[in-house]
Amino acid sequence: MPKLDIVSAIEGRKRQLLVEELRKHHELTIGEINQLARGELGPQLRSITIADLIGSGPESSVSGAARQGRASREPEARAPRPKAVKSPSSQNKPLREVVTRTAAGREAFDQRILEAIKAIGGPASATEIQRRVGGTNMQVRSGVNRLIEAGHVTWTGKARGTRYYPA
Repeated sequence: MPKLDIVSAIEGRKRQLLVEELRKHHELTIGEINQLARGELGPQLRSITIADLIGSGPESSVSGAARQGRASREPEARAPRPKAVKSPSSQNKPLREVVTRTAAGREAFDQRILEAIKAIGGPASATEIQRRVGGTNMQVRSGVNRLIEAGHVTWTGKARGTRYYPA
């Protein structure tokens, strides 16, 4: 095997490992990924697409080099994504994964949020709701906003001081 093929194979595997790690750490922000792209991982990170991360689309199993017509690799077998189980002390990380990509998933999640707000009984913070229902901070806030628009929840305060009540 020529040296160039070995280097290409190693780069492809590094890219594949990076995609797998990014999938495991879905709480990373674009800003944090951008900081990583400024370092040693930059070339591999810049070749990764959203389709690669979510595992869909025709390009998801093709390396960045292949999209540029230089080399290709066989599609890797995708293992099922493990459910996220995080400590309650980390506010922006999911306690357990929730599905909000579908209307039915959002509706079920919103119902759990409403039940949590009612169970808390008094002013409920987004963090307290998240501890009870799981999901990310953003999923909880989006769900609460949908409930506010539907007239099921009211709120007071701003930013971290925002508290939610059953309507």
